[in-house]
Amino acid sequence: MSATIRTIVDAALTIVGEVAGPGVQMYADDRMKADCIRAFNMMFKKYNWDQYLGWFAITLDGVTGRPLVGPFEQVKDFEDFIAAYPVGSGAAIPFVPKKSNPGAWIPSGTNVCAWGSLNASNPAYPKWKLQFYPLTAVGSINVLAKVYPLVPPAVAFDWAQVFYIDEDLLAYATAYMTLSGDDLNAGSADVVRNLMEMRYKDVIGALAKHPISITAGGPVIPNRWTEYAY
Repeated sequence: MSATIRTIVDAALTIVGEVAGPGVQMYADDRMKADCIRAFNMMFKKYNWDQYLGWFAITLDGVTGRPLVGPFEQVKDFEDFIAAYPVGSGAAIPFVPKKSNPGAWIPSGTNVCAWGSLNASNPAYPKWKLQFYPLTAVGSINVLAKVYPLVPPAVAFDWAQVFYIDEDLLAYATAYMTLSGDDLNAGSADVVRNLMEMRYKDVIGALAKHPISITAGGPVIPNRWTEYAY
């Protein structure tokens, strides 16, 4: 169940009060709000939540290996990109290994062969983030990525922000963030961490029970090799 930052912090304060023991202290709202955001960020990175995945349709410029328009401001980091496909294709574009030299194995031409990260020092990185090879590749690409809920140019969440991850999981995670920095209650942080991890396993376990359709139009189990001409 989704909840606002205010609701999550109130629940976390209750958890802290229940487990903290004689060393409990009152925590300021600003501190707890920051802990809640850190807890959400931790869970956001921990799993590819369906409700935060988004598909982007981009068109390559044929010159720089980048899209004509950079739509990725809400994709926080490069590791939040999941996959890229040519439009209308079920065959994913391969990722460039870190230690490989794209110029050594990617042919020239206009067919996209691989993709990787644009260097973060490039002024275009905040919006573009991706680099496709060869640089002269053209065509349209569908990109799957994790979309962060903070919408630029906003720089911070307000109390009414709704986080669409299990409320109890975020409440335990927020309490853990708070208690892990409290020297008076070091043992309590372990208690809450165990509760957080158990709740996480329950949520992921429920997601794992969703049926997967093995059809021509959906996920398939590969049963033959296919040779692609680049």
